[in-house]
Amino acid sequence: MFTRALILFTLLVLPAHAQMPVNVVWTIQDEWPPYIIDSDSKNGLAHDIISEAFADQGYQIKNTIKPWSRALREVMTQRFDIALTVWKSSERLVFLSFSDPYLTNSLVFVTLKGNRFDYSGLPSLTDKRIGVLRGYAYDDTFLQAENFDRMESDSLATNVRKLKANRIDALIADKIFFRWYVKTNQMDINDFELVAQPLAVNPLHIAISREHPKREEILSAFNAGLKALQQSGRIAELIEQYQ
Repeated sequence: MFTRALILFTLLVLPAHAQMPVNVVWTIQDEWPPYIIDSDSKNGLAHDIISEAFADQGYQIKNTIKPWSRALREVMTQRFDIALTVWKSSERLVFLSFSDPYLTNSLVFVTLKGNRFDYSGLPSLTDKRIGVLRGYAYDDTFLQAENFDRMESDSLATNVRKLKANRIDALIADKIFFRWYVKTNQMDINDFELVAQPLAVNPLHIAISREHPKREEILSAFNAGLKALQQSGRIAELIEQYQ
């Protein structure tokens, strides 16, 4: 009788999360609007997709915002389970395993509406002035080309000002990021033209250490949840919210 009473007392006083364990995935990422936003009102497009994909499979993510270099190091050493927004590379494949891609980063040329600007490969940029971001991971062939001028700036805002002042012919930006920037700064997207052919297309993944003991479980859960979101059209709805 005493044993049964003790068990009943324990169940009553234990918190709910102790009675029903939740599958928590500890995530880490730097702030990268609109993909990852450090805000009370919005968490970002990538965060929302990943959170809903895991939730579909009974998992909950708890994210921490840290600088990118630290975030990647913390995942490699398994202090955190996954990084949220990672491009796949041969160097990273040595240490990390990747999910199916959940978004695509398209680097596009942006010019002013009415400007005559077409892109059909690097030769088409001859004698053009292209606004780029200092320290950004552009393709080596783009960085080594000598038939056009790369005009460096520290921010998209600076490049937009240069574009409006006709100091550059076009700028390069992530397509979703540019649309978010225009919207949040109360600008008119119709003042700009986003060139159809991108400079580069980079699939976006979550990444986990190859040595993580639950690597297969976590990746399989995410991929299954992601497939459900894709089939339901939910990802398109989330993208629309951030454009």
